[in-house]
Amino acid sequence: MKFITIIVILFVIYTILLGPLAIIIGQASAPLQDLGAWKGPLVFACLFGIAATLMVPSSLMKLTAGAMFGFTGGLMAGWLGAWLGAMIPFLIVRKLGVSKARSWIDSKPLWKAFDSVAEEEGLTLTVLIRLSLVIPYNFVNWVIGATRIRTRDYAIGNVATVFPTILYAWWGAKLGDIVVVLDGGGPERDSMWWISILVSLIITIWGIVWIDKKARSRLETIIGVENMS
Repeated sequence: MKFITIIVILFVIYTILLGPLAIIIGQASAPLQDLGAWKGPLVFACLFGIAATLMVPSSLMKLTAGAMFGFTGGLMAGWLGAWLGAMIPFLIVRKLGVSKARSWIDSKPLWKAFDSVAEEEGLTLTVLIRLSLVIPYNFVNWVIGATRIRTRDYAIGNVATVFPTILYAWWGAKLGDIVVVLDGGGPERDSMWWISILVSLIITIWGIVWIDKKARSRLETIIGVENMS
């Protein structure tokens, strides 16, 4: 219940923030949108990767992508951006900062347990982490490079970010519709339209909670740690 409450609060905050932000970003990003259905999202994905490296919340970036480019373009931009945002810090740590990060890992029971099975179960662990929100996305990107996980497994496993990105891009697209309506355009604001918005929010929250629950349970089993939340 506590986790669900946190998710609801975050979505409310993001919705409140993203409304005015979407208008500002939409105006500022007109050149991106003018690049076309593919180039615009690709450029945004590159900017997303840099922003995620600098610890900008991935979920907010995915919602913004959906609001800017709609569901399809937002999904492409959000998924590729999240993948890049995962790989850049990972490679930086792997090349430059392994020794310092490893001393931190050895002092944390959860990460020490993760590290002990990372080499053999790296692909599975990466997929489960990306499906679960129990360990913050940005934080993982910087720490996991110092574990024994194979670069190939981590790169392939991060493809799984597509699943939560589907939910964020969907709701982001709905937020984009809300912004258009509040700005005086878009579809007619009848009761069915607002109901569809509410249902979209409920489905998004339910999907995130359900995916997290399943992934967290499996992750706890593999690394032998209980109550990771």
